[in-house]
Amino acid sequence: MNVLIVYAPSSCSTSHRHILESARDCAVATLQKRHHAVTVLDLTSFDPVLGAAERGAYFSDSPLIDAVAREHAALVQDSQALVIVYESVMVTLPPSLKGWLDRVLVPGVSFSVDEAGKVRRGLLGLNWIVGICLYQDSWLATKRSRDGGRRILLRCLRMCARSTTRTSWLALYQPEHQGGVENRFIGRVQRRMAKL
Repeated sequence: MNVLIVYAPSSCSTSHRHILESARDCAVATLQKRHHAVTVLDLTSFDPVLGAAERGAYFSDSPLIDAVAREHAALVQDSQALVIVYESVMVTLPPSLKGWLDRVLVPGVSFSVDEAGKVRRGLLGLNWIVGICLYQDSWLATKRSRDGGRRILLRCLRMCARSTTRTSWLALYQPEHQGGVENRFIGRVQRRMAKL
């Protein structure tokens, strides 16, 4: 199975970056051990800004005018599983990941609109969407603010895939307030990746 791991650390916080890196590395190692073909996209240097030219071409016949975005879109379309590893920023996606979704999952890649105006799913080869998220807020605060990142990835993105696409969510809340939580979290990541 082709697995695409999208790694999007927050540029705002680096205090727990090692936990996110450990989760990513564990996912890669576990998937490779199970003989899956794994590709990692590190969005650290990805430009999240949807420029005027790209915005103008968004609903055209060729919305992908940037070479990097075209390459990433091809990887998404060839994947059977999409694993997104990120650190939540104010209970939503970091700018790099939000910009990546806007610039890469354009019409013709993740969805299409037919002549009657009906939206058609585009990621029909996707069997799994997995989110691995590190939160700075508590579980209660995250739930109260409705967890925008989780809703975007497990609801909106899933609407672009088949109705049988499975989803999974692995979250770590406020790691600085929990002792020994990193090893337990990495163990959860390993067990989930072993089931893909």
